[in-house]
Amino acid sequence: MHLPSQLRALDEYFIARPLLENPESARRARLIIRFAFLGGVFGAAYATFYLLISHVWGAAIIIACDLAMVSVPWLLRKTGRLALCGNLHALILTLGFVGLTSIEGGVHGHAIAWLASVPLCVLLLVDSRAAAVWCGVCFLATLFFCVLEGMGIAVPLRYPARWHTVVTDAGFLGLTIFLSVLGITFEVGRRRAFRGMQDALHDLSRANEQLTQMNAEKNEMLGIAAHDLKNPLNGILGFARLIATKDSASPERVKVDANEIINASTHMRSIVSNLLDVHAIEEGRFPIEMHLCDLAELTAEAIEHQEPQAAAKEIAVHYVHPGEPVPVQGDHRAILQVLDNLLSNALKFSPAKKEVFLRLNAGSEEVNLEVQDQGPGLSPEDHARLFEKFAVLSARPTAGESSNGLGLSIVKRLAQAMGGEVSCRSVPGTGATFVFTLRAVAIPGATGPQKEAARGAGAPAVDIATPPVLH
Repeated sequence: MHLPSQLRALDEYFIARPLLENPESARRARLIIRFAFLGGVFGAAYATFYLLISHVWGAAIIIACDLAMVSVPWLLRKTGRLALCGNLHALILTLGFVGLTSIEGGVHGHAIAWLASVPLCVLLLVDSRAAAVWCGVCFLATLFFCVLEGMGIAVPLRYPARWHTVVTDAGFLGLTIFLSVLGITFEVGRRRAFRGMQDALHDLSRANEQLTQMNAEKNEMLGIAAHDLKNPLNGILGFARLIATKDSASPERVKVDANEIINASTHMRSIVSNLLDVHAIEEGRFPIEMHLCDLAELTAEAIEHQEPQAAAKEIAVHYVHPGEPVPVQGDHRAILQVLDNLLSNALKFSPAKKEVFLRLNAGSEEVNLEVQDQGPGLSPEDHARLFEKFAVLSARPTAGESSNGLGLSIVKRLAQAMGGEVSCRSVPGTGATFVFTLRAVAIPGATGPQKEAARGAGAPAVDIATPPVLH
């Protein structure tokens, strides 16, 4: 296991989750834990050294402080109180180094330097107010030993004098190493906190960008809705006034005007439905219920829905299919909406008196439905934005139909939600072919030839053409 993994394991074991959720609390908690174990390692080394040179009193002080220090992480785990654990560290350090200074020659020993370093340690472990108190305590303790030296009062050595130089050198070397490791630990924590802050700022920036984009989309949606709804609404008002003002109008004329109102209302409902659908899909409120569906039957149903639009432009719709059920896994309503949008687009962008082809190809793994029109086709720039919301493409409807750029966005999302896909191939000037793909499903209970027939393998292709309506 690598050291970072071990440190993360310590964090997870000793630090309560509420502390980890706050970057500053997590930073201080990590320092308290790592300071405890760092002090434990140094204390064990010094205690062993002191016992080897018969410095029993010094070893006893270090062992007592060591045991107290390594117990702090468990206290933190149990209480979750940073202030208590940080101040306990400060107390252990202060008492320990005061004790060592008083038996190692006062200002002539190395322990006085360790005592002088305590303020730096407590500044990392406790808040500023508590740190100021402990700095004052350490200053007074150091001053006490300096006053004793000034008064000529000697502080005794409690170990053999011949070891004094070795003890002092070891003490200063250990202090250098300890402060270096402590500094590195602090820097690692600081960088981690800084990265956390940068990540938070990045997330905030992304959230702001998303809000800005959503606001722009909302404004665009409102503008499109207002623009697209204005014409059919004017038509409804106009034909309704005609009906209201012409008392002598024939029933046939009233029927014509009423049909115009119905067509305009249907158009408005389609616009509103698209707006509501895309909003529901983005919020995850569009329910997808996967079950067995017959794509051949649903395609025929979609053609029926679009017959009035095809008849109005005298467009022949050719439907080539295996002549057998084509089972797929999907949502009935979502599939029908995808088919309606694809066929409506093909009719919308095809000139009058042209042809639209639907080809249903059933394979063993997937089923493809191709919808081919004879419109102007798509440029490379159009391809790049084809399935974006509110995409404005170079190709325009051929009879002034409404196009708000939502239909293909809805198609793409619904297809993906069912585990399928929608793609397009087109060359400018030769029309466009959209391919709707779903997973194939074998009919339960079917065997051998029946399965092949259900998938269309070997079955004759059937071309059902909707003839153009001549006016």
